[in-house]
Amino acid sequence: MKKSFSCFTGWVLISAIAMGQSQNTAINPVPVKEHYTVSGGLLGAYNYSQLRVSDNDNVKYDWRSGWAAGLWVNFSVSNNFSIEPQVAYKSLEYKSDETAFFNNGTVDYISVPVLFKFHFGRNLALLLGPEFDFATKVEDDNNTYDKEDITNTSINGTAGLELFPHGRFSVYVRYFHGFTDMNDADNSNTVGEFYNQGVQAGLKFKLFGKHILADTDGDGIKDKDDKCPGVVGLTRYNGCPIPDTDGDGVNDEQDKCPNQTGLAKYQGCPIPDTDGDGINDEQDKCPNQAGVADYQGCPIPDTDGDGVKDDVDKCPNQAGLEKYQGCPIPDSDGDGINDEEDRCPNEPGVPEMKGCKAIEKFEANRVTFATGKSVLTPQGKKELDIVIAFIQRAPEGLKISLVGHTDSTGSDKINVPLSQARADAAKAYLVSKGIDQSRIATEGHGSSEPVASNKTKAGKTLNRRVEVTIQ
Repeated sequence: MKKSFSCFTGWVLISAIAMGQSQNTAINPVPVKEHYTVSGGLLGAYNYSQLRVSDNDNVKYDWRSGWAAGLWVNFSVSNNFSIEPQVAYKSLEYKSDETAFFNNGTVDYISVPVLFKFHFGRNLALLLGPEFDFATKVEDDNNTYDKEDITNTSINGTAGLELFPHGRFSVYVRYFHGFTDMNDADNSNTVGEFYNQGVQAGLKFKLFGKHILADTDGDGIKDKDDKCPGVVGLTRYNGCPIPDTDGDGVNDEQDKCPNQTGLAKYQGCPIPDTDGDGINDEQDKCPNQAGVADYQGCPIPDTDGDGVKDDVDKCPNQAGLEKYQGCPIPDSDGDGINDEEDRCPNEPGVPEMKGCKAIEKFEANRVTFATGKSVLTPQGKKELDIVIAFIQRAPEGLKISLVGHTDSTGSDKINVPLSQARADAAKAYLVSKGIDQSRIATEGHGSSEPVASNKTKAGKTLNRRVEVTIQ
């Protein structure tokens, strides 16, 4: 009785161990590559052919129809290449004019093409290879030729295409071209040399053969259905292993803390961490004070008290900010205004301009205009772009004054309105670039304030200007 109980207990234990091992992996996984088995079947075809004659321009044969039926077998070398020998009974009909010795006739063959198939996906294949036609029967309406007059073998080259080569049914078309003379008759020198040529279109039916889908990890779940094709898994997890959500090496089916990294001896739960510093209490020398591993669970010191720990503080003895790695806010141009408050951080300035240079008067004397015109020139626009760049970085609320001037050509009655129009043109350009028009005042002073002599062309050009003042 004790022996029986002991045997039963051992069987239960072994079964439990085996079940535990099989929970996460397949037993003896065998990877399977995608491939095609040997396949084969039947074929039927229509032939449209011609007996080609060389060395005799007086004899010509028409294109005639015929038929073929037989068997095929395909040997897959790879997913992109296979070899397919065929055996078929082929009947070719020939017809010529009355001057031919072999006028109207039929030649039947046992045809053995050996096709090399280059596959482009699953739906198209290129066919190339030799074809051997063995004559079995010759009928000639003139009784001039019989089988003895036709060579036993016609060696042809063939090429074509096949649609749906892996399907149950497939269709193909190929051209065959003879390279050997079939005319063995005594009068062959009179008639010429006979060569086969034609087109065959056919239908194939597959009797056997399979497409074996890949199972890369060998877990019995095909890659197309396997969400983890490179890892052995289980059907209930779509081919993936039992998940380990927290990544602690204890799978979720055995983990009592599946969303929290732990240890197997704690059934997947972590060692306690009283101070929550990520260092478990078994290794923490300051278990009630948050710290870091480098200090065995104790805090990193902060010498300058700026809240940035010394191990990442590039200025450990000078209070600073975390975003500057513990250093103070920089002052790149050394003007005493830190970069966060400095609108011109790379150019020394003054506090009232928020770090930019003191206000200055712009004389946009290259804001040129043609004589008597108020339309900005391209050079004038470039000069105003410099003014715009300054305004955009200057403090808000500053006012902009635009004063237009002319040369001495014409009277004040003409020049004052013209100078005003030029100032207004400059204002319109500034507004188009985003400057608030309420900040801009314009005036026209005519020709009363020249900056150069009006006796020269160059001087007049300088006097046709706009002055910009910011204050």
